[in-house]
Amino acid sequence: MQLLKFIKRESGEPYLQLGVMVIISGVANGLLIAVVNHAVRSLVAGEDLTSYFLIYMVAFILFLYTQWYAFDYSIILVEESLHNFRKRLSQKIKLVELEYIEKVGIDNLYARLTQNDTFITQMVPQITAAAQMFTLLIFSLLYLAYISPLTFVILITTIVGGVIFFQAQTNLIKKSLEEAKRKEARYFRSIADMIHGFKEIKINHDKAGALLQNIDRVTHHAKTMKIEAGRKEARMAGFGRLFVYGLLPLLVFVIPSLSNERAADVFRVTAVMLFIIGPITILVNMIAIVNRLNFVLKELDNLEAEMDQAIRQDMLSGDGEEEYFQELIMKNVKFQYPGAGNEFAVGPISESIRRGEVLFIIGSNGSGKSTLLKLLTGLYYPQEGAIYLDNHPISANEYLSYRNLFSVVFTDFHLFEKLYASKLPETEMVRQWLKKMQLQHKVSYQDGAFTDTDLSTGQRKRLALIAALLEDKPLLVIDEFAADQDPQFRRYFYETLLPEIKASGKTIIAVTHDDHYFHVADRILKMEDGKLLPNSI
Repeated sequence: MQLLKFIKRESGEPYLQLGVMVIISGVANGLLIAVVNHAVRSLVAGEDLTSYFLIYMVAFILFLYTQWYAFDYSIILVEESLHNFRKRLSQKIKLVELEYIEKVGIDNLYARLTQNDTFITQMVPQITAAAQMFTLLIFSLLYLAYISPLTFVILITTIVGGVIFFQAQTNLIKKSLEEAKRKEARYFRSIADMIHGFKEIKINHDKAGALLQNIDRVTHHAKTMKIEAGRKEARMAGFGRLFVYGLLPLLVFVIPSLSNERAADVFRVTAVMLFIIGPITILVNMIAIVNRLNFVLKELDNLEAEMDQAIRQDMLSGDGEEEYFQELIMKNVKFQYPGAGNEFAVGPISESIRRGEVLFIIGSNGSGKSTLLKLLTGLYYPQEGAIYLDNHPISANEYLSYRNLFSVVFTDFHLFEKLYASKLPETEMVRQWLKKMQLQHKVSYQDGAFTDTDLSTGQRKRLALIAALLEDKPLLVIDEFAADQDPQFRRYFYETLLPEIKASGKTIIAVTHDDHYFHVADRILKMEDGKLLPNSI
C-alpha cells in the first residue's frame, strides 16, 4: 500500500509499534466474541461466569487502549511524514529551474502542491480503523476454523474469489480517476484564465461566454468520469454486502445439515458470521478510499520526480556567497526557447556592464528584453557563450553565488508578505525608504513586514523596490518600474531616486520606455529581434 511506503520513506519515527498496536487491538476485539460464545455455552451448562467476565473486561480495556494509541500514533506518523515531504518539496521548488515553472504553470503547480494534503490527513483514522478490522477479520477466521473447518474453507474460498473480482474492478476505477484528473487539470487552467484575465473577460462578453462554455465542457467530462468511478465503487460496496448476507444462510442453514454439526457449533458459527459482517463491510468500503489515497500519493511522487528532473545537479555545489566584481561581461551569449520550428532566440550577445553605472535597456515589446534580463541574472543559462565576472567565466557550480549579486523587480513582480532575510533591516532604515517612496502615510513597517499591501499596482511596486534595495546587493535590475507610476513620481524616480541609488555604489540595469529620462542613464542599449544593437544610443 502506498501509504505505508510513504510513511516508511518520510517519517523519522519508528512505526513498528503502530503495527503491533493495530494487531493487538484487532485480536482483543476478536477475543470479545470468543469469550461471549464460550460464556454462553458455560451459562447453558450452569457454570460460573466470573472468569469469563474478567477475561472480557481485560480484553475490552486492552482493545480501547490499543485502539486509541493506534489512532493517535498514526496521525503523528502521517503528519510527520507530510511535514518532511512538504519541507523537501519546498526546498526543491527553490532548486528547480525557471523554465520548469514556466512550462508547468504557476496555478497548476500550486494546485498539485496543495489540494492533496488535507485528503491524506482526513483518511488516516479510517485507514487505521480498517487495519484493525482486518486484524479482527483474521482472528475471527482462525476462530471459525477452530469451531467449523468446513465453514472456514468455504468462506476463505469465497473471500479469495471476491478479492480477485475487487482487484479487477479497482484497475478500472484507477483508469477513470486518472482520466478525471486530466480533465480537472484543464479545468484549473481555465479557471486561472478567468481569474488572471478577469478584466478582459469582464469587457469582452463573447470571450467570457466561450470561456464559460469551455469550463462547462471540461467539468462535464470530469463529472462523467467521476460518476463512472463512483458507480463502480458503489457496486463494489454493494457486492461486498451481498457477498456476506448471501453467504450467511448457506453457512447457517445448508452446511450444518450436510456436515451434521452440533447445534452449539451452529450457534457459534452464526455468532461469528454476524460479528464479521461489520469488518467485511468496512473493508469493502475502504477499497474506494484506498484507491483514491494511492492515486493521491502517486501524484505527489510524480510531482517530486518532475522536480528532480528539473533540477540541474551541476548547479548545486556553490556556496551562495556574493562575489566582488568590477565588470560583468557577456561573451557571445545565445539562448533559444526549446521546441521545433522557428522559435524566438536571443543573441549572440557580447556586452559589458561596469560597476556603478546606470544602464537603460530599450526596445519594442517582444524584442527579447525580458529574456536578456533572465540570462543576465542567471535565471536562464546560455546555450552558447558565457558570462564573465571581470575575466573569470561563471561555471555551472558558481551560478548560486552569481545570482546572489542581484536584487530584482520584474514586471510580473511578487510582493512578499514579509521581508524574508537572515537579518532583518533596521526599522529606521525601512521608514526612511517608505518616506522616499512617498508611502509613509499609507504603510508602516512592523515585525518584519509591511502593515498594508492592499495598494495600487504602482504603490505595490514601490514596496517591492524597497524590499529589493534593503537586500543591499551590488546589482539592481528593474523592468518597466515606472510604467505604473504617476507622472510626478515617475519624474522623481528618474531624476532623484536613481542618482541616489547609484551614489550608494549600486549598478542599475533598467528596462524602460521613458525616452524623456534617457539623460539619466550612463549608457543605453537597444534590443531588436533578439539582438543587442552594436551602437548604443
